[in-house]
Amino acid sequence: MSCVCNTERGHLLTPIQFAELARPTSVHLDDDEVQAFITECEDVYIIPTIGYDVFAACVDYVDDVTLGGVFDDSFDPEIYMNGGAFVFNDCGCNERSEWCAGLRKALAYYVWAKMGRADGSIIARDGLMRHNDQYASHVDPNLKQYNDVMEVAEGFLGSCQRYAKMHACNVRPVRQSRATIKAIGD
Repeated sequence: MSCVCNTERGHLLTPIQFAELARPTSVHLDDDEVQAFITECEDVYIIPTIGYDVFAACVDYVDDVTLGGVFDDSFDPEIYMNGGAFVFNDCGCNERSEWCAGLRKALAYYVWAKMGRADGSIIARDGLMRHNDQYASHVDPNLKQYNDVMEVAEGFLGSCQRYAKMHACNVRPVRQSRATIKAIGD
């Protein structure tokens, strides 16, 4: 077994697409910083869910509707990657229309959540720093907003996986990426 060591790979999303697909963002975001978060979220959330073979096929997609033989001939890569309506059929007896948000939109929401959680912090020689100036103030670290955006991202990725499941075997479910702790008793 040989290992092909290729550190360069394509991405599902560009910083411009991120700004178009995610919740509103500042026009002053640094593209390199956004790209770093895109790579991180692809590695942590997207690739483990859809598998690297599907990820690579989506990045390199040109005309092959089966994405390298992963999906059947009725699969529409545009719906999977960019969103669209489809008819969900479970066992042939219960058809209903559903919406697939698209991998790119799901990824954009994961990136938005991670960037919001970073809260503008940057590593400097003195450690993790946050810029404060007279024109802006940072919101208090709000786990509720982060969880809200992550739920939306997981829902969007789940819609992609529902669509994929109709066209392929061995489609992985979306797993919640945050811990849930519930108090029981008094």
